[in-house]
Amino acid sequence: ELAARGFPVPPAFVVSALACRTFFEGLGLGRELHGLEGTSRGELARHCAALQRRIVEAEIPRPLAGAILQAHVRLNERRGAAAALAVRSSATAEDLAGASFAGQHGTYYYVDEAHLLEMIQRCWASLWSPEAVAYRATHGIPHASVFMAVVVQEMVRSEVSGVAFTANPVSGDRGEIVIESSWGMGAAIVDGRVTPDRYVVVRKGLELRERRIAEKRFMVPTHVPERRSQRVLAVPHEMQRRATLRPDQVRTVAEWALRCEQQFGGPQDVEWALADGRFYVLQSRPITALGRTEIGRDVKGKWVLFKALAENFTDPLTPLTVDLVTVSPPPGLRFIGGRLYMDLESARRLVPLRISDADLATLLYLSGEAPSSPHRLSLRRLPVALLALLGSYLVLGVLFARTRGMPDDFMQGYRALCRKVEDDPALDPVDALQRLFLLPKPLDPVGHMAILVNVASMRFMPWMGVLKQLLRRWVPDLRPDAVALLCSGSEGVLSAEMGRAIWTLAGEAKRDGLVREILIRSEPEEALARLREEPAARGFVDRLDGFLALHGHRAIKEFELQSARWEEQPAPVLGMIRNYLLFEADPAAHEEKAARARLEFEAKIRRALEGRPLERILRLRWRLVRLAARRAKYYLKQRENSRFYHIMGFGVVRKKVVSIEAELRQQGRLKCKDDVFFLRWHEVAALRSGRLGWLDVEERIRERRMEHVRLAKITPPKTIGIELRERPADESAADRLEGQSASPGRYEGIARVILDPSVDLALKPGEVLVAPYTDPAWTPLFLTAGAAVVEVGSYLSHAGTVAREFGMPCVVDVADCTRRIQTGGRVDVDGGRGVVRILGGASGT
Repeated sequence: ELAARGFPVPPAFVVSALACRTFFEGLGLGRELHGLEGTSRGELARHCAALQRRIVEAEIPRPLAGAILQAHVRLNERRGAAAALAVRSSATAEDLAGASFAGQHGTYYYVDEAHLLEMIQRCWASLWSPEAVAYRATHGIPHASVFMAVVVQEMVRSEVSGVAFTANPVSGDRGEIVIESSWGMGAAIVDGRVTPDRYVVVRKGLELRERRIAEKRFMVPTHVPERRSQRVLAVPHEMQRRATLRPDQVRTVAEWALRCEQQFGGPQDVEWALADGRFYVLQSRPITALGRTEIGRDVKGKWVLFKALAENFTDPLTPLTVDLVTVSPPPGLRFIGGRLYMDLESARRLVPLRISDADLATLLYLSGEAPSSPHRLSLRRLPVALLALLGSYLVLGVLFARTRGMPDDFMQGYRALCRKVEDDPALDPVDALQRLFLLPKPLDPVGHMAILVNVASMRFMPWMGVLKQLLRRWVPDLRPDAVALLCSGSEGVLSAEMGRAIWTLAGEAKRDGLVREILIRSEPEEALARLREEPAARGFVDRLDGFLALHGHRAIKEFELQSARWEEQPAPVLGMIRNYLLFEADPAAHEEKAARARLEFEAKIRRALEGRPLERILRLRWRLVRLAARRAKYYLKQRENSRFYHIMGFGVVRKKVVSIEAELRQQGRLKCKDDVFFLRWHEVAALRSGRLGWLDVEERIRERRMEHVRLAKITPPKTIGIELRERPADESAADRLEGQSASPGRYEGIARVILDPSVDLALKPGEVLVAPYTDPAWTPLFLTAGAAVVEVGSYLSHAGTVAREFGMPCVVDVADCTRRIQTGGRVDVDGGRGVVRILGGASGT
């Protein structure tokens, strides 16, 4: 229909549904298909496998085969050369008003004349895949009523391809057009191999409202790969975070999508491609499910998002990561939609207060908001809370005593333990997790107990509470961020030391003309290869290797086992070094200035506290304040440093998983890199033992990849089953964003929105870093930033800890800041009050 009305559709011909029906009747399938209605699931699966074999192995009647091959000749004559073909399914029951069947029938690429008839038969056979049959049964579609047309189309060798929805498929908003795009062919998006770039366009005026550039790690190439099993290729690092569409191309896609909607009279899901500067429409079908996506819709109980994990990265965890970290499920915690949630009722039993669900959820989410009403002590819950506190102390008391005065390097022995576990072939990923995290040996040094050290470090909270009360009582007129300022600047924070080490590497590169030239003029992946080939760069390469030996276990989204570590892919580190080479800055001067400000503030408090003659002699009040501040700083540092070693253990577990994946790919039981992370652990074990093969897990992997991409597009709800108080909207304050204070101070500067620091590193000295979240891999950006604004976070988050270390203002938990603040605009960051004002001045989104 689109081709007939002049849309840019690649040339094609159709093997009609009637041809399929005639072929099925020739095989005598009619009565057999009618007999499938009401068949049990297990029996249906056996019938399906037999049907598919019969359809693929039979010979197409000569008249039909001749007509198909003649149509192919005409297609080539029109083009003037032999074209690679895409052979695509189109079932008669597909794309109904309430059922889509999207992705459940066969599509084949790179097809030539020799394989054309076979692939058409495979499309017919895909009517009887277990997934398609189950879907028909669920929607009450009789099996015998369905036949398959096949579209044989010239394959567009697309540089960029994607989908366009003329209504937002998540929210159901018909005023928005959502465009998703990626490199190469669209199969990578359809199969869930990549998270695509996402553009949201306002229908009226086609104004670009939102642009999210994803990390596109894989692509389906437009050329036939050297090995057909190699269906996806890695995207070069420098292209992974590059935008796939220019603004004018976004508008072109939106315009054609709207024309498709106008043609068919309803919201459309349009597949499209760009090749050699030309736009093509590949398919248009109705959107059958608008606005039905919701995390936790069918979950019972009351749950609060576990912010301690969410503030480090906002994407859902992959199925294998979830499976492994819940081998011994922690009480009161549960993964929902790939994100970790806390059980409200479990927490309530430990909180001896009369408190509403909304206020308790707000408290657990660490939002910093004031309660709706004063909390009163619950005498009924007090005994349970006291018993829990006493039990915790009895269990952890020895650990508390052993960790209250340790040197900064007391966990260094954990590195040797990690090497020992890594080198032991008898330990699989589950065993490694248990040895490194869950089951320390009784005689292990305290530094080997990574999780327990992190628990012990939570003592910073009561010490900060004591400090706050002392200052409120004795020096009531102090600035509101006084506690944050006194607890800042602790030396020995390992993530901060990592940032300084990268800065030092940049300084060495700057002094070496050859190294500097290579780093600036080459993309990071290419630069590393060139540096290793240059004898004159040997000194710099050795120092880089020394850095990776200490910090190579770190990564972006490092709690996700799928994330490649820096020691595997050092390109992000070289990108950070390159950024430092491009811009002049002196982070040491920045830190010295912050340290002076902190000392001056401490002196001011001391003078206020020593106003009385007796106090000047005894200094009791100052000593108490200083003790509380030092203890809080010590435990804050211990908490951040124990995270450094947690991730080291996660790196060991990842190596075990990657080794298993390599073994399974070599055996042909897995086909593509990273597929293993979309399996459950028992499925991986079954693949290794031979109980499962590639055909058993192929569809599971595809469906889970698609689900992971879908979940990644959704902002997870803060609560499930709990209604939170909504802040009243202030229409007059469109330029004012509110969050939490994480680091004191006030700063005005140019904003720079960065979504992924591994490839997006162009932060100039003094710019305001605006980020969706941060983890330690973001630390180098803090050395040159003037201030930070973060979408998800808390006072305890990595962003707050490092910002206080470097003495820069930081506001966290600023909802929607990466969309509302534009790169190039001026912002005023008030770290003390937790307020960000947009002053304007940005050009473009």
